[in-house]
Amino acid sequence: MKQITKKILFWLFGSSLVFSLFFWYHFPVEAWTVTLAIKWVGIRHGTPDNINLWTLITSTGNQEISGQFNDYFWIEDLEWYVTGHYTTIQCDGVHGPGWYTLTWVYLKAGNMMPTLISWNPSNVLISSVFSNYYSIYSPATYLYKTTWPGNAGNANRYWDKPLLKIDIPAYTPPGIYSGTIVFSFYMY
Repeated sequence: MKQITKKILFWLFGSSLVFSLFFWYHFPVEAWTVTLAIKWVGIRHGTPDNINLWTLITSTGNQEISGQFNDYFWIEDLEWYVTGHYTTIQCDGVHGPGWYTLTWVYLKAGNMMPTLISWNPSNVLISSVFSNYYSIYSPATYLYKTTWPGNAGNANRYWDKPLLKIDIPAYTPPGIYSGTIVFSFYMY
């Protein structure tokens, strides 16, 4: 039985080898084309985590509370385009009990030149209004890049860690106040 098994295996191996050589010889090998597509990453933006300011006691006088974000507002621009873009930042107020709203919310740039993460920062700016505390009750341009031929081929990653200030008028009702800061991105 073992001899027959060996002969069958030898015959199968030999005929497979002959068939493979015949097929290879009579049918030429074709070249295969490999195609690779690399897509632009594009432009992404992000915001820091929530900011929690400390507790105040209701007062007969005006109060001010401020703090700096623990993390960054950031832009990653890998488009390499000549065209510019800008971000706006807005907060329609912090809302408390009984629909009471504090609309005196201000932002100040942590650094008037965005901190470069990598590449060329010279074409990215922070609006000059944020050199001091500026109201963000209405949308305000925050980080931007102008349309300029020198932008072609530039890619950037940059960020800023701003400061936030809220003015609280006298006799503001006690309670928990919270609001949303909207950070939007636009290309032009």
